[in-house]
Amino acid sequence: MEKKSELLNVQELKSGMLVLKDVMQNGKLLIKEGTFLTDDIIDRLKNVYFLEKIEVNLSEELLIQHTREEEIKKVESTFREVSERLEEVFNNAIEFKKNGMDEMRKFSQKIQNEINSTAIVVSNIVFKGSGTYCIYRHGVNVAALSALLGKWIGLEKNQINLLIYSALLHDFGMTKVDKKIIEKPRRLVEEEFKIIKEHSKIWYKYISEIPYLDKSVSYGVLMHHERADGSGYPLKITGEKIHPFAKIIAIADVFDALNSDRIYRKKKGSLEALEIIKEESLNKLDYEYSKIFLGHISNYYMGEEVRLSNGETAKILQIDQNNLSRPLLLKDGEFIDLNIEKDLNVEELILN
Repeated sequence: MEKKSELLNVQELKSGMLVLKDVMQNGKLLIKEGTFLTDDIIDRLKNVYFLEKIEVNLSEELLIQHTREEEIKKVESTFREVSERLEEVFNNAIEFKKNGMDEMRKFSQKIQNEINSTAIVVSNIVFKGSGTYCIYRHGVNVAALSALLGKWIGLEKNQINLLIYSALLHDFGMTKVDKKIIEKPRRLVEEEFKIIKEHSKIWYKYISEIPYLDKSVSYGVLMHHERADGSGYPLKITGEKIHPFAKIIAIADVFDALNSDRIYRKKKGSLEALEIIKEESLNKLDYEYSKIFLGHISNYYMGEEVRLSNGETAKILQIDQNNLSRPLLLKDGEFIDLNIEKDLNVEELILN
């Protein structure tokens, strides 16, 4: 990275610049070398009189990287805040029936504000997932992905609001399932899986009793595990009988689960997750919705750094929709086409 050093006065400083030399005042260290400037730091510096010019790095690449890191932190902070508040709301079922939808509206607005930074939201979900076992964070991630897919499909704003409600609520029936089953580190036996399958019916029944709540919200909750070929649950319905919200949530649900560590397995590779969505779109997930999802979401992998099976790193230039796990890469000015270099594979995406 090119180092563009320059001495600037406080009024010329911008958030994201890197301080290249300790900033001292009357023998006291104000800012240590290697610190990235923030708006808060700059505001505090403006209150320091007789401060000499500060040596900073003006690299555009560095500024862009730092800005991205700050945006990722902001999205993560919002998602964590909504997750924690969701847990508080759902720990009081009686209170939820009274005021729960007011909270849902607030959560929906927060999520919609963040998905304007689509690339950052996608990066956050791909790199961080929803943790080993967190119903609440998983709900937030699925709501964000569902809202994005809803926009890409062309849903109206009111429908996206309802879709977010449904996605936030989709897995809360799991809170009524014995934790010993949910947190079991090994594959479930048939009887345990039967109990797990009840979670969508449990929460459907509960939210169906909430006055004035649009039926589409409860249908998304009830049907999000249904599959186009009839192999899903709890109703085993097929194709067009499945509500559109449930089809959207199903794709988001699978994608976040694949990008998350679980008690019984490690997260899948990020490109492998795309391949699995594509494979399941052939007979389980909605084909058209999956095609739209993959077409859009793969764009946000462009420019990301990856680690290859030989230990080297490269950047993604292009993803082939017919072979999602074997992109065109760039390394040290040279192209690497994994469709040709069959002995190489992408091991993981690297968050810089």
